[in-house]
Amino acid sequence: MADQKPPLKANIPNQGWKQFLTARDEMLAAYDRARTHSSKRTVQTGHGVVAEAEFRKWLTNFLPKRYAVTSGYVISPGTPHSENFVHYDVIIYDQLESPILWIDGSPDSSEQGRSLAIPVEYVRGVIEVKSAFNKKSAKKAVDQLTKLKPLLAKSEPLYQAFKLYLPANFFCATVFFELRKKDDLDFTALDELIEAASLRGFYGGFILRTETLGGYYSGKLSFLRENSDIIPNNKSLSFWADSKCIKLENNNYYKIHLDHFESYFSMFAFDIISLLKGTYNPNSLSSLYGMGSTQLETSAVDIQYAYPEDVKRFDEETENYLKNIYK
Repeated sequence: MADQKPPLKANIPNQGWKQFLTARDEMLAAYDRARTHSSKRTVQTGHGVVAEAEFRKWLTNFLPKRYAVTSGYVISPGTPHSENFVHYDVIIYDQLESPILWIDGSPDSSEQGRSLAIPVEYVRGVIEVKSAFNKKSAKKAVDQLTKLKPLLAKSEPLYQAFKLYLPANFFCATVFFELRKKDDLDFTALDELIEAASLRGFYGGFILRTETLGGYYSGKLSFLRENSDIIPNNKSLSFWADSKCIKLENNNYYKIHLDHFESYFSMFAFDIISLLKGTYNPNSLSSLYGMGSTQLETSAVDIQYAYPEDVKRFDEETENYLKNIYK
């Protein structure tokens, strides 16, 4: 028939990729308002609290309804009564199966502001949320996640009646709301983050906004394996950068790699769903939803450089490469 349309094929950019970023922009707008108010106070912590609450609210709206999101405590029968409770910024748990052991919160607390105590076997993920990406905040995030180590020491079989440890498909991650221009050369932040490499299920992290890039750009903190100890050659966190390598017991080296792309928010969102389902593959896309960039709308290549000399060198290397092919 004349009006018959051709079969669909995957498109990048795909429909609604910019609309998907609305949630990211709303989180950042609330954070900016809180940061403005916080700057008038002696102790500037309000924007950090808002960052956590806004991230939990977004995640609650985004995730399949099987999963709930809260701040609070991961409770195991194997933890001694004498130990203090550890509070985590974001806990993702199976709300269809999990009981709530208790609730901490005042009568005027919002739904996202309450702290719940969740039994260890129903916890699927823990995320630490910080305001800015720098050495100090990266260390705080890793120190907090490291407190999960006793609960990650073993993977228990499904048939075991009384669970003491986090599930086999558990994951943990970090989220930072922004990379500020003043922290652009703070490469030690990456070295602090790689210290979480020994944690079972460590994903890496995400930066919602990079001040020097603006627009839709977000940063992805990828947890990567290397065959050898590679010395980083960093110029700018707003360009791309690597942490030092750490060698683990399996004799492999691991590093954190940071780079920036306009589709990283959608990639991070659907990575979380894949992690929860146990299907995550770091070498492939978790979903095509929300994939796109302003440059990809008009070109097949999306390259973001931090310094003009990098652009010049790239152009020269490309020209020389083409000359060698066609000479």
